Amino acid sequence: MGEVNNRIRFGPFTADPNTGELRKNGVRVKLAGQPFAILVALLEKPGELVTREELRKRVWDEETYVDFAHGLSAAVNKLREALSDSAQQPRYIETLPRRGYRFIAALEPAELPSASEPVPSNLRFPSPDPPPPGLLPSADWQPDIRINRRFLPRAAAGLAILVLLAALGSKLLYDQFTTAEHERAEGGERLLKLAAEQSALVPPSIWRVDVAHAAEPTARARVVSSEGAIAGPQPSPDGRQLVYMAGQTESMDIWVSNLDGSGPKKLTSLARCGTPRWSPDSRWIAFDSDGRSRRSGIFVVSADGGPVRVLVDDGSDNMVPSWSRDGKWIYFASGRGFGEIENVWKVPLEGGQPAQLTHNGGFSAYESRDGQTVYYAKSRYENPEIWEMSTNGGPETRVSALLRPSTWANWALTDHGILFLTNYSENASTLEYFDFTSRGVRELGALPNASFWLSASEDGKSVWYSELTQEQARQVFRAGLN
Repeated sequence: MGEVNNRIRFGPFTADPNTGELRKNGVRVKLAGQPFAILVALLEKPGELVTREELRKRVWDEETYVDFAHGLSAAVNKLREALSDSAQQPRYIETLPRRGYRFIAALEPAELPSASEPVPSNLRFPSPDPPPPGLLPSADWQPDIRINRRFLPRAAAGLAILVLLAALGSKLLYDQFTTAEHERAEGGERLLKLAAEQSALVPPSIWRVDVAHAAEPTARARVVSSEGAIAGPQPSPDGRQLVYMAGQTESMDIWVSNLDGSGPKKLTSLARCGTPRWSPDSRWIAFDSDGRSRRSGIFVVSADGGPVRVLVDDGSDNMVPSWSRDGKWIYFASGRGFGEIENVWKVPLEGGQPAQLTHNGGFSAYESRDGQTVYYAKSRYENPEIWEMSTNGGPETRVSALLRPSTWANWALTDHGILFLTNYSENASTLEYFDFTSRGVRELGALPNASFWLSASEDGKSVWYSELTQEQARQVFRAGLN
């Protein structure tokens, strides 16, 4: 006797839990293991939240709890790649931040099995017309299944209505928790950043890596250390200086040094400063700070020191600045209102009204060397996609499904591609490279311990990062913050 046919169809896909196969328009899609198990769990509860804890109990062993947060994210990413889905504009798998996932597409009844296949036990159709009473069916008698076929559209419509009602109900519940979940996600991200900026076992340090030999232990060199917190390194475009933030845990300021870490100099005394970025001529530094009103503003200071100039400080959360290639604009991320999703904005260097660039989410933007394209993380949360659009506005496009850094801060734009970190665990981060020409990704080597931050020289030959110690990373991953 063959297996019961419980294939599930949605869009061009058909999933078969019995065989562990996913097909698209009849062609098998490579998907197995944990990603397929997650898909089945979501398909069993269409339109409903499937919590992270449910998935952990169903898909992971009890012994793998510590690595679960990273493993779940990686598995869901693989599932989305197989479905050609997007976390930011989902068609199939929707993320409910810090809670779990749900399947949002309509399910369709699978095609009726052939005569050699049994009718699925979990499907119910009207019974076929029987032969006249008292007569046995002839050998070639077949039931009239026209009623079944008339029933299919009604069954599909009914199922779609149920899915829609479930989705609407879940949406109402989700809206009630949006603000609280947003605040919790921000808190988790902040704790992760703080862990990246301090060390309990060794002096917090910034490291430089020779990309060509990244797989070799000798490729790493400690550049500068601090007794307190230190993070966010950025090399100057002229290759002479390094800017970073340093100080006490939540009271950091902007510093510069020579590229080798010598001659450190403090540029600000605002406290609570972050994400410093160089101007194209290596003369100015833009940064964000919430040291005054607890709302982040965008500021500019000379690399030689001197007064700090306020560029954007309007009561909104304005974060993560970067420069246009002509030095006339500064990009930054802002929700421009409480609870709003962050998008990329830009403001003239001489000041003025900010102009919105992206409209479907954007964070941590960089302009290409030719000044034609802006690349940006789609969100500030775990494993963001990297998207691109024209500096003049227009369509927003995902760069590649293969390009998924572990945080918004550990990817760097170079002349010919993007360097980024993946496999973010308590023991290591993996340095990878996305090539604009081949559209492929190449693994370069592993960095000991974890790193929230990454920057690179424009030629892509060197990267700088500030690392998490194993103890910090262990605390972060036990808390499930990535």
